[in-house]
Amino acid sequence: MAFTLFEWLQKPFYQLQVFVVLTFVFLVIMRPVKADNAWMIAGIVYGCFIVVNTVLIGFADKPWYYFLTSLGFSILYLIAIGVLIPALIRVMKMEGSGESAMVFLLIIYHPLALMLMMFLKWAYFKVF
Repeated sequence: MAFTLFEWLQKPFYQLQVFVVLTFVFLVIMRPVKADNAWMIAGIVYGCFIVVNTVLIGFADKPWYYFLTSLGFSILYLIAIGVLIPALIRVMKMEGSGESAMVFLLIIYHPLALMLMMFLKWAYFKVF
């Protein structure tokens, strides 16, 4: 049985790992001068995590399991970034206080987006 990249990325745990690594890759490549910009880059990557996670729930065999694990890994992403970004800000000697994480209020929309996608999948299979 072939284990494809798509099957691998359907699992929220692997999505978490990919997007945490992408966050640091983008921060190293973009080299923000201010701490606020570093938090903004991390927030944009988190927004991409939410979009990818929401789209892939449409392919999940167990949507409620995927929903709950997605929310858990979303919170774990925020905890990991909340610990690692301040350390990276100190190491890269960025200007600013390093306490600007308001962009992560996007987590409010994650359950809503997942539920909307689950509804659209349900509606599609009811109609067709």
